[in-house]
Amino acid sequence: MSLDLKGSSQIFKYSKAGYTLLEVLVAIIIFSSMVVLATYALNQGLMQYQGVVERGVNFWDNARHLWVSRSVGAATDYYIVDDRNLWFPYFEGYKDRLSYVSISPLATNIPVVVWLIKEKDKDAKYALVYYEIPVYTKGMKDLERDYFLGNYKKGHSIKILDELDELNFKYYGYDFRQQKEIWVENFTGKNYLILPYLVRVDFKKGAQEHSFFYRINTNSTYKRDYNEQ
Repeated sequence: MSLDLKGSSQIFKYSKAGYTLLEVLVAIIIFSSMVVLATYALNQGLMQYQGVVERGVNFWDNARHLWVSRSVGAATDYYIVDDRNLWFPYFEGYKDRLSYVSISPLATNIPVVVWLIKEKDKDAKYALVYYEIPVYTKGMKDLERDYFLGNYKKGHSIKILDELDELNFKYYGYDFRQQKEIWVENFTGKNYLILPYLVRVDFKKGAQEHSFFYRINTNSTYKRDYNEQ
């Protein structure tokens, strides 16, 4: 009995021939499709990014305003007493600065006293800067000392806006003497015996004018009777 070794070697030779032309064409088509899809996805991502840039949307700018909005919204009735033994909630609102006590700090887990201040920036421009330090049990004199001696700068700070041409604060609250809500440039807890409802920040940058509104959530008109209790 004899074996056909020649035929066997021919079959073995064809089994080792490698990929066929059809398999190569299919692989090329799949690879080309993947390249096209990847290029399309990249172009779409770049177009979306360019659209965001053109609209001037900046994540960190929005984050800073959200942080400040949360802090102002959590302004609380931190009552202090004056030389005449009269109690009033601490709130110092002026045209160029604002100070209050917040229970929603940015960098700590305890209540803080906050200053939002209009400061000189480079090239005769202005900046809006946020400062906070722990309030602990500070009285009115302590808080005034922290401001006039610059102690507030020893805490955490964030520059909210910069390179501004104009920057001013206004306040909307209830005036018990006039028995109505009003907008004013100066609003203090000592004079109004209550916190304002809204804080408005007006600023100008170049030819564009803008405004931010911060709402204070803790309020009640009954607080004017605090010293009568």
